[in-house]
Amino acid sequence: MKRIVLLLSIFQILYCNQAKEVNIDASQSLVGLGLDLTLSNQLGPTDNANEFVAVGVACSLWTSKDGIAWTASVGSSTFPDCSGGSLYSVTYGNGLFVAVGTTTGDFTSRTNNCGLWTSPDAVTWTRVACPNSATYPTQGNLPLRTISYGSVGGVNKFIATGSKFAYSSGETLYMIQSSNGVTWTVIEDIADVDYGSYDASCLISIYNNTVYCSMEVGSYTAILRYNPAATINALESFPPSGSSIGSIVWNPPTASPYEMTTFQFFKSRSNDFYLVGTRGGDSVSVSSKMNANGTWPISVATGFGTNARPNGFASDSSGNIYTFGPNCKWAYSSNQGTSWTSFSTLDTCGGSSGYNDWMSAAYSSKLNRIVAVGDSGSIGTVGIAPTQSTDWTYLQVAGVNLEMTSVTSRNK
Repeated sequence: MKRIVLLLSIFQILYCNQAKEVNIDASQSLVGLGLDLTLSNQLGPTDNANEFVAVGVACSLWTSKDGIAWTASVGSSTFPDCSGGSLYSVTYGNGLFVAVGTTTGDFTSRTNNCGLWTSPDAVTWTRVACPNSATYPTQGNLPLRTISYGSVGGVNKFIATGSKFAYSSGETLYMIQSSNGVTWTVIEDIADVDYGSYDASCLISIYNNTVYCSMEVGSYTAILRYNPAATINALESFPPSGSSIGSIVWNPPTASPYEMTTFQFFKSRSNDFYLVGTRGGDSVSVSSKMNANGTWPISVATGFGTNARPNGFASDSSGNIYTFGPNCKWAYSSNQGTSWTSFSTLDTCGGSSGYNDWMSAAYSSKLNRIVAVGDSGSIGTVGIAPTQSTDWTYLQVAGVNLEMTSVTSRNK
């Protein structure tokens, strides 16, 4: 009895002190080993894990546990085999952060220049071999542009998109998939895409078991829609007939610095699906929210301004949704995208600050915090429901002024 009481006392002391280290010693008793394993399961290392992770050009990485204090590192010591390459997108799923881009050069450096890295903690990264296509064996693997994680055809998986295999009409994108982030295959039967620069890609979102990928450049505005369980696999003209979205403006993509050049889709925390882009007729940026039946409405919302297409998106537990774009502009909507309140700047733009565009944003449900990232290592952070630019805190990591291209959170 005394031994049991002693063990319980030890357990209480360790629990109250939030012990983080567990001693797995083969020489200890089974009772002691069981106690250590119990503590490990209940107190695990994730309490102090990196919550926000951002990537950028020149093989760069930023991490933060709270969205306020950040550390940055650059080069092959951070991302193995990355030498002069760039990372363009990062996401989290299945217990892993996964980042994609190139190992050398920019997005136009093609054959066998696929950069793919995984990490459980965003501290130690492992390069994963990119698969080659059986349909296009001479091309090898190609640079990757975007990555997302979600249910596709009823299966949770990572899907990453790359450039086109050739410069011709009816060509195919390099698109790869993985259920665990470690073993990857090429989606060989993905629908052919439109004519255009083979350095272009499509920007991926996953919604309602379906991949929506907006083309960066081509002969017409289009999306790639893919759901193998529903026999959906087609390049489709977009926007649909009858919508006042109008023709969407796009330009050839730039490789360095990285700039997104098309309309984008994003899913909010309330599971609504949105489109944001720039209308061709008047260069006004517009948004549209998909109807519950999967169609798009005739009407659109404006409020972002002219030539102010957002690059980054976030939604928080207050129900608001946010967009971030060029010239440090940002906007929010408190009515599910029916109308938007926009702001001309989030922090000082240009001049002494040395940056112009916000590129990506993420929300952490664990911290109730939003983070936006952009040019010159710029970081904006705020708690939920900001309604003015002065609500934000603006940060940069000393000595690192590289462009940040993408940010994600562990708890979305």
